[in-house]
Amino acid sequence: MPKSRRDKKVSLTKTTSKGREQKAGTIAKLREALDSFSSLYVFSFEHMRSAKFKDVRIEWRDSRFFMGKNKVMQKALGMHPEDEFRDNLRFLSKRLSGQVGLLATNRSRKDVLAYFRDFKVQDFAKSGAVADKDLTLQVADDPLHYFPASMFQLFRKLGLNLEIKDGKLVLLEAFVVCTKGKPITPEQAKLMTHLDLPLVDFQLGLVCCWSDGEFEELK
Repeated sequence: MPKSRRDKKVSLTKTTSKGREQKAGTIAKLREALDSFSSLYVFSFEHMRSAKFKDVRIEWRDSRFFMGKNKVMQKALGMHPEDEFRDNLRFLSKRLSGQVGLLATNRSRKDVLAYFRDFKVQDFAKSGAVADKDLTLQVADDPLHYFPASMFQLFRKLGLNLEIKDGKLVLLEAFVVCTKGKPITPEQAKLMTHLDLPLVDFQLGLVCCWSDGEFEELK
């Protein structure tokens, strides 16, 4: 008689050990960065996009980014005078809350502030995100004129009332793409992508800075 999968025992030892190793590795790398870089910044982010953040890493290849569990990064930096890795790092460590990361760099304060102040990349909203503005397709704008007639069924499935006239798609009535304050549905997200209507901004902002033992609030 074959053994039931429910009877299969799974050891958690390896998983727990691997987790401890990853945690120790993160702590070690962050502390090594403090030996190599003069400044450490806490930055916040909205609407994170991995592909676009990869471009940020490339632009800052001479520096080091850390993103992960805040508690692990706090452990590396220390939370109290007796366990902080460098003087006054406890103040920065306490700002590691929510959607944040760390930037270790030797670039000037002026360069860092300017980059983060100006950084903003538009992108398409994902399903489940809350719309921050109303968006409606108007008949008078003829929003479908440059799409091929072969996309008729696709747009119809996404809720649009349209027809094919002289080989072109024509919107017959105004269509509400999204409403401010309401979650975006999968259909709305697909429609905005097809219509090239980016709704969100991937943004980075500076929270605070530690440099050569001195702490400074930036937010």
